Amino acid sequence: MLWFAWWVFARSPEAQVRAAQAKLVEVVEDRDWDAVKEFFAENYTDAYGHTRETAIQDAKKYLGGFFTLTLKTDQTTVRAAKGQGMVSMMIRLEGNGAGYSQFVPGHVNQLTEPWIFHWNNPGPWPWDWQVNLIHNDQVR
Repeated sequence: MLWFAWWVFARSPEAQVRAAQAKLVEVVEDRDWDAVKEFFAENYTDAYGHTRETAIQDAKKYLGGFFTLTLKTDQTTVRAAKGQGMVSMMIRLEGNGAGYSQFVPGHVNQLTEPWIFHWNNPGPWPWDWQVNLIHNDQVR
């Protein structure tokens, strides 16, 4: 039990952010929108005009039609300090489905710049990390 407590609470902010990012990728692949919403800060905003709610709505719109979906991540860089973190990663989509899903991988996979995720942890617990901004310089 002592080892578990040490492992949970003594992990570096970088390790905590890396774990949160991996879990976010997993719940997006599963299209578990309630779980995805838990990762987004209530004050989420981005350059595309999204709030927490509209970001989830658009994710459902563009990713909800996939029967299978895998996010292939590469070139991941994590920087973090107490309460704040940033992840830079290339994302490639693989999957098949109906509707918009037929066009989404082609659009996403042509991007040559990484996605940037800005994380914060407003609470005392190492599992309370939330995304408050996501952007990619090539997406307008």
